[in-house]
This record gives sequence, C-alpha cells and structure tokens, in this order.
Amino acid sequence: MAAKHPVKRPAKARELAERFGVSERTVRRVMAQPREQYLAESLMRNKPWEKLGMSRATWYRRGKPQPESCNGMD
Repeated sequence: MAAKHPVKRPAKARELAERFGVSERTVRRVMAQPREQYLAESLMRNKPWEKLGMSRATWYRRGKPQPESCNGMD
C-alpha cells in the first residue's frame, strides 16, 4: 500500500519507526512513491534530449539546458 500523496520524509525511516512503534519496512512501504507515478515523472520517460534533437550522451555532457535569463541588464 503506497501513499496517495507521498511527501519527502523529514526524518529517516528508522526514526519514524521508533516514534510510531512500527517496523522500518512499514514506514518505507507507506511513504513509497507508487510505481506508476515514478514512471510518469521519470526523466527517461520524458526523453527531453529527443525534443532538443540531441543524443542522450550529449544531453548529459552539456547538462540540462537553462532558460535564457532576461534580467534587464542588457
């Protein structure tokens, strides 16, 4: 059973397990991101390098493209 709205844990699974009197495995299972959600948000699934017309290796070599800044300092 995965959480419907998973959140980043502010504490480690061990600490939460001790606080709530359950096992670490239970904490991890409850806080886990559902597989379907992970796959939907996965970088590999989106393949942004294909949208920019470059190979995956080039994408990682150059780094994630940043939008041009328009701070009015021109």
